[in-house]
Amino acid sequence: MKRLVLAISVAAILYAGFWALQAHNLRSGLERWFAERQQDGWDASYSDLSVRGFPNRLDVTLTDLVLANPDNQTTWRAPFFQMFSLVYRPEHWIFAWPDNQTVTTEAGEHQISSDGLRASLVIQDDRILRSNLEAVVLNISGPTNLAMAGLNLGVAVDDADPRLMRIGLNAAAIAGASGTLGPAPDGKIDEITLRAEVSFDEVWTRDALKSDKPQPTRIVLPLAEYKANKLELKATGDWEVDNKGRLDGTATLRAVNWRELLEGAGAAGDLPEGLADFLTQTMGLVASLSGNKTTLDLTFGFNDGNVSLGIIPLGKAPRIRLR
Repeated sequence: MKRLVLAISVAAILYAGFWALQAHNLRSGLERWFAERQQDGWDASYSDLSVRGFPNRLDVTLTDLVLANPDNQTTWRAPFFQMFSLVYRPEHWIFAWPDNQTVTTEAGEHQISSDGLRASLVIQDDRILRSNLEAVVLNISGPTNLAMAGLNLGVAVDDADPRLMRIGLNAAAIAGASGTLGPAPDGKIDEITLRAEVSFDEVWTRDALKSDKPQPTRIVLPLAEYKANKLELKATGDWEVDNKGRLDGTATLRAVNWRELLEGAGAAGDLPEGLADFLTQTMGLVASLSGNKTTLDLTFGFNDGNVSLGIIPLGKAPRIRLR
């Protein structure tokens, strides 16, 4: 019995030492990161850094946090920021933000209020495997006014091909200033859904976040859906991306109740006088060819940096380059 008690005591002491070492290394790494940012000219500070969670977790809390990047003139201020990990799963982290924080840019100060703003990150051998961001409610006020509910953004690397990343986005409701959220009437969107697969020229790692980023070589869009009032937009696409970010491929767009979209744009003055009526007549002819006047199906072609609707050139397509 004495030997058993002794063995348990030794094991407990060794484990406590292991936890203390993990906590010390974590604290030292964070302190070093802040010192490096300060050497780079950042305003990077906090009033307290604590590491708790013994015996199974590593719970980090930074209070009165300030991070100001002089390169892009962006400052983030938060009363606290938390990071959580299990001792036996150091590659998996959970992040928690406060209900209120501020982000200041060249445009001004943005007040951010949220409920349940959380994120997770899984890293293995320095490679980013998957990440997720969610919020029950996320509101932004200031130069930009935006309110979201039921937000969920997920990114996961394919098991077989580490350069292939799958992206999913859902938002149950979004509201903003009229005209800032596309064709949404009164700036209100009922639902947004996105499913995409992006192939990159390199594997995403932690170092890639602060240096030259991997660039997309192919983008597949199985579904992008936008619902606002009675308007429904659904898009799919498949593009190759060259080393200059130019797209080559096709995309399809289905618009349900598209007439209300054009009528609303004309009434709000978003389209020049008479153009809304012209587009309604023209698109009505296109829709009638498919046998459904309320649904419009369009196919767009992308080639050498240009986009066209059928044989009609529309101009330059956006270039896809990550900075």
